[in-house]
Amino acid sequence: MDQSKGQQNMLYMLVTGANSGLGFSICCRLADEFLSTHPESESLTIIFTTRSARKAQDTIRGLKAHLHETSPANTARIHFVPESVDLGDLVSVRALSRRLVHSLPRLDAIILNAGIGGWSGIHWPRAIWGVCTDLIHQVTWPSYKLAPVGVLTAKQTKTEEEPALGSIFCANVFGHYMLAHNVTPLLKRAHINGPGRVVWVSSIEGSCKFFNIDDIQGLRTSAPYESSKALTDILALTSNLPSTAPWSVESFLESESELNTHAIHTDAPDASPRSYLSHPGICATSIIPLILPLAWAMVASFWIARILGSPWHPLSTYLGACAPVFLALASQAKLDAAEEPYHQAGGGRAKWGSSCSRLGVESPASTEVDGWGHGGVVGTPVVEADRVRRRKRGAEYLTKEQKEEFEELGRGCWKQMEELRMQWDEILDQAEARS
Repeated sequence: MDQSKGQQNMLYMLVTGANSGLGFSICCRLADEFLSTHPESESLTIIFTTRSARKAQDTIRGLKAHLHETSPANTARIHFVPESVDLGDLVSVRALSRRLVHSLPRLDAIILNAGIGGWSGIHWPRAIWGVCTDLIHQVTWPSYKLAPVGVLTAKQTKTEEEPALGSIFCANVFGHYMLAHNVTPLLKRAHINGPGRVVWVSSIEGSCKFFNIDDIQGLRTSAPYESSKALTDILALTSNLPSTAPWSVESFLESESELNTHAIHTDAPDASPRSYLSHPGICATSIIPLILPLAWAMVASFWIARILGSPWHPLSTYLGACAPVFLALASQAKLDAAEEPYHQAGGGRAKWGSSCSRLGVESPASTEVDGWGHGGVVGTPVVEADRVRRRKRGAEYLTKEQKEEFEELGRGCWKQMEELRMQWDEILDQAEARS
């Protein structure tokens, strides 16, 4: 990866899972919004990951074509750098981490987008009935997706005995968790937009009703995807709480040793990175493969839901990229101002979703979370837009007891995740020593 050590006005951002769909659109939108909001003295390097060299080349051609079409006069300010990683393979994650640490001066943000659904099919009678009788709810929080139980990753090392590692859990949460920990030294050197940012991409479907802390990997549930997204929400929303600090700050965000001997890192570590939580709303993607007539029917149902008042159906992945790009690229002052009403009311982090009006005008909007409400504020939402936005059926305003339970859940999740990270780091270290 080519580097110019003197480029102090260069922002570096990492996007995982960028070969198609939302990840590709995040890269496009990062470039577009950077060029329209940042001074000409600044440039942006987007490091994007795919799972193969062929996909990387296809992706970079597509990104360059988009840039030449939208901003032909500013292409020199945007740099695309491909990398490969399989988030379900911890050896691959470690290799990527080392390449980044040894070649980049810093990272201003990482957008943790890659993931898999893991569904095996659709319960068609339930889907047809649900969409015909309860369209908005069923195309926002579907109850008809089917998934196998207990799917594991391939073996991570040649060790005869390894702990079980859930496939959906590893691809959607744990692989990203290990990556974020490993590149923390680069995030600590961010300085242009403020502290480095870890932007988790969750789903509107994440809910604590799908999550069991005694089954943190989701190996015993028939909804492993939803469980993984609920865990993502819990980790991100509780990452800055005093109760989780022994694991989320003092352990997870401490990874300096690999940088001590590398002259490329001329900037001293500054502030600790901050975690933010996003989701893209409901976009028409191929995460569930459908034949063409059914794909058209899906898009039509999403559009009807939007016309009927759903705030969560941007349909296009470019509009769906609104929230994660906002969290990665906005100035720190703008992010702080967006979350200030929640902090002033005794809350904390918000879950920012890509909302969309009937006319297709997108904007980042706080999303209500089971057990956390809007930004962790007890009682009625403090932001007018949150009070009038259409809610999930059965949603109740947050109580003090529910918030305390959520914070305790976050504490338990952070503790388990750090224990699991250290266990797997030791396993990988031993495998390397034997090889």
